[in-house]
Amino acid sequence: MKQAHVLVVGGLDHTLDKLDQLGIRYSMMQTLARVNERQYRAATRYAVMDYEDMEEVLLLARAWHARDPFDAVVSFTEYGLHPASQCAIDLGIPGDNLEAVLHTRDKIDMRELLGRHGLSPVRYQVCQTVDDAKRFFRSLEGEGMVLKPFAGGLSEGVFFVDAEEDLEARWNGSREVMDGPILAEEFLHGPEFSVESLSINGQHLIAMITEKETTALPRFIELGHQVPARLDEAQQAAVKELVSRFLDIIGQKTGPAHTEIRLTPSGPRIIESQTRVGGDQIWEMCEMVSGVNLTGETVAVLTDIPRPERKPVAKAAAIRFFSYENARILDVRGIERAQGAPGVIRLECQLQAGQRYETLKSSNSRQGYVLCVGDTIEQAVANAEAARNAVQVAWEPLTAESGGLG
Repeated sequence: MKQAHVLVVGGLDHTLDKLDQLGIRYSMMQTLARVNERQYRAATRYAVMDYEDMEEVLLLARAWHARDPFDAVVSFTEYGLHPASQCAIDLGIPGDNLEAVLHTRDKIDMRELLGRHGLSPVRYQVCQTVDDAKRFFRSLEGEGMVLKPFAGGLSEGVFFVDAEEDLEARWNGSREVMDGPILAEEFLHGPEFSVESLSINGQHLIAMITEKETTALPRFIELGHQVPARLDEAQQAAVKELVSRFLDIIGQKTGPAHTEIRLTPSGPRIIESQTRVGGDQIWEMCEMVSGVNLTGETVAVLTDIPRPERKPVAKAAAIRFFSYENARILDVRGIERAQGAPGVIRLECQLQAGQRYETLKSSNSRQGYVLCVGDTIEQAVANAEAARNAVQVAWEPLTAESGGLG
């Protein structure tokens, strides 16, 4: 049997792990910041490039395909989704999910689409100037709002506003991320979750619902997650119905989606969605607890090989991040002891003496994580928090001369 050959646009090594497990050969387009030896040694062909340059991507994909044809094109990273779909269309091979990608990459387009279908109603305004945002804020009559760039990710430039005097500074924070309109939305009250789904030829499976832990307002940077979410049957059914309808509306074909929602007093409401696996090891927790291999099953379907068997290995899982800010690290101890704590699957810590950390601006600002399992979600959370806290970090505020143990 001929070995399948896949074009991979961007991404991290965990995508390649899944290809190796399936016995699939790959060629890869990668951005300079993510190049590593494992990738370029194992790849059939490897290009270091800006894969958001669509003209260059298509020229290279055509040349590679003419020499050594691909069976499919995939991407499981945010900025690779569009070029991967475009390559699939251009080469006439599986991997096209362009309609869903475009609807979700542009947050304004997504809100307008939902509005046309009367799904997940949220008051919003497309703002070109800070005065537009002020007018929308006043129309909410005392309710808070959220400002976010029309595209992007990692919680960058997303701010809560509940006082007009704070609006201009937070507008500027959003505008720093990218030029273009800012989306202002009413703030949705209620706990936040993400929904991990897998679509196969337009049929959708809700694989897992994930609980979220985030920074205090006005920011929304994620500090932890745990699965499976503690929702009753009615709440689960409402979430699954909403997300399944949403995936139909955006035209999701084959692949994973990571959809963020809030469970408001009026029912679940969609915050945003991306047609990729959830970051922060959410994809891994989903696989451990549900058995659904989001990446592996997608690639198997696109290349027409048997899907990996679903084998759950844990009842619950949780992750907690190291998230120091406005601090200078003086000393770090206890990492090896924490790695051997109950339930620990993996502990990664980048904290080192002498490092300085300013205000957390995105998920990329965090300094590592601890991933744990447990027999219950409560036990998994307790294990993760205990292991993180077992890493003793001496630090001092950036503006102070003396520090303490945090």
